[in-house]
Amino acid sequence: MKKQGEITVFLSLSLLCVFALLCVMVEGARTAGSRYYFQIAVNGSLDTLFSQYHRELWKEYRILGLQYESEPDIMQRLEACVEKYLSVENWYPMGLECVDTEGCINLTDQGGDFFIQEVLDYMKYGIWDQLEIAPEAGEQFLKDIKEASAAGDMTQVYDGQEKEVQRLEDSVEQILNCVQKQEMYAENIRQALSEDDSGQFYKEAKKFRKEARKMENLLEKYEKRAGQLKQALSQGKHQMTDLQGEFQENRGQMFEEQMNPYAAYVEEDGRRCQELLHQQEISMRNLELLEETEELVERLEAAREYGDEEDEFSLGAAVYLWDNFQTAEQKLKVGKGDKEKQGFLDQIRSLAEGGLLQMVLPEGMEISKGSIKTKTLPSRFSNEKGEDKRNLPEQVLINEYCGKYFLHALSTEKREMQYETEYLLHGNGTDRENLEQTITKLFLIRQGLNMIYLLSDSGKREEARALAAVITGVTGLAPLVEIMACFILVVWAMGESIMDVRGLLSGEKVPLWKGRGDWSLSLDGLLAMGKEQCCPDNQERNQEGRGFTYETYLKLLLLMEDAGEKQMRMLDMIQINIQREEPGFCLNRCAYKLNIRGKAHGKHVFFAIPIVENFVRGEHGYPLEAAAEKAY
Repeated sequence: MKKQGEITVFLSLSLLCVFALLCVMVEGARTAGSRYYFQIAVNGSLDTLFSQYHRELWKEYRILGLQYESEPDIMQRLEACVEKYLSVENWYPMGLECVDTEGCINLTDQGGDFFIQEVLDYMKYGIWDQLEIAPEAGEQFLKDIKEASAAGDMTQVYDGQEKEVQRLEDSVEQILNCVQKQEMYAENIRQALSEDDSGQFYKEAKKFRKEARKMENLLEKYEKRAGQLKQALSQGKHQMTDLQGEFQENRGQMFEEQMNPYAAYVEEDGRRCQELLHQQEISMRNLELLEETEELVERLEAAREYGDEEDEFSLGAAVYLWDNFQTAEQKLKVGKGDKEKQGFLDQIRSLAEGGLLQMVLPEGMEISKGSIKTKTLPSRFSNEKGEDKRNLPEQVLINEYCGKYFLHALSTEKREMQYETEYLLHGNGTDRENLEQTITKLFLIRQGLNMIYLLSDSGKREEARALAAVITGVTGLAPLVEIMACFILVVWAMGESIMDVRGLLSGEKVPLWKGRGDWSLSLDGLLAMGKEQCCPDNQERNQEGRGFTYETYLKLLLLMEDAGEKQMRMLDMIQINIQREEPGFCLNRCAYKLNIRGKAHGKHVFFAIPIVENFVRGEHGYPLEAAAEKAY
């Protein structure tokens, strides 16, 4: 029987087509799987790389950052991770071409905003139960500190205006002393003429002339100082207007009322100025009178020299002429009060302006000599501006973080830069500079708060008025007593603030807003402080008392600082401290976020059958690409 193979050939070709179709379908599914696998490889490699965060940075500051040398270094590390995935024998054979970084964001980028985001994430989910200032209370605390700062500024305004008043009063006193000397020398001239003592006459005349000629310069100085006082008063009014919005309740009105005595003083001084100008005219007329009298005395001496018989007539004419000497029409009285007490108050002001740091340092406390080189710090080479619109709860959390992880003047731990929180406030290269500026700022805040209390306490205001009356004594201008009372309140607030800051540096607590029981310094104690030029010890305060610690006050001051500058200075301190163990550590080479793209070529597995290769036109591989993004 003859054999035929049509069915076999047909079946073979059919099966071949079926198997080819199956291979294409399976290869298509495998190819899709390889793309997913490569994406997993890229994502997993990025996760692996980010797991290599800087351990010390996390341990010390709870901040995650990937340290690297350069972007090629990142790519090499990523390629090594991806290669481990691709070297596994599985159904997805492929070869890696490259891994490129499309974007690398460091902790220092955008002014440290990414670093701060990590801080906030940690604080929000880390230590809520340890916060000294609740985030929801941040707004009220900011209002209080701004009001305290405004009150401190106004206190400085009053102090500056009182200085101008004091200088003006000194000018008036110099003028009146000059007038008194003229009258004294005039009386001596009269006596010399009556005794016919020409030698004494000329001697006293010389003294009189010298004093009379001073009047013009003294009046010029007086008018100049009067103009400076008016300018200071005008500036003070403008500043009060600008700061009015910072005061809460009716406290702005209390401060505004303290400007009234100065305005009244300037108004009355205008009338006194006319009297002083008139006195200058009198001095000039008396000077002319002296010249005429000197001519008669010279004629008398010449007549005596030649034996003239008119001696007695010339002498009588000179005496008669000098009797026309004109004295001051109105005697402006100079204060005869207690200048010693005023000197004590002035001494406190001088100490507050010049030697505040030494005044407030507790016994035994030494100032750190720490210093740093600031040229290579993140805050110096970064030109980007950080976010300054964070809400107050976030700002409170950031400041609480600062209190937890940065040292300050009372910290026992020792580092290269001891006063780290003070550095966050001011950014100077030495501990001393940062502490001085912090103490000054803290002093002004406390001075403003203490001044608010004094103005609201009628009893203490009456005490100040009583002392002002003693200091000024009898004076020609009534508002001067009120001005002196305001000055006493200013110095009283200064003295109390000195004690407050000293107490804080001693580890004690000081209430933000004081009550009567919290006030420490009496007026007698204030005068004693000025006399002894030192801060008296206060045994009543203790560390368990009501109020805030030095650290908490620093956090409140941080609320007022520019957020961008603050967060860059935080990065400065972190870098400096880690560099003690790792000299080459730099936060500008610590990645926070990476965008990468990997490229590879896949290899076909089910296309080895020649007929299948014909279906795919001889293609032996295919490109793979995957992008990934990750941030801490």
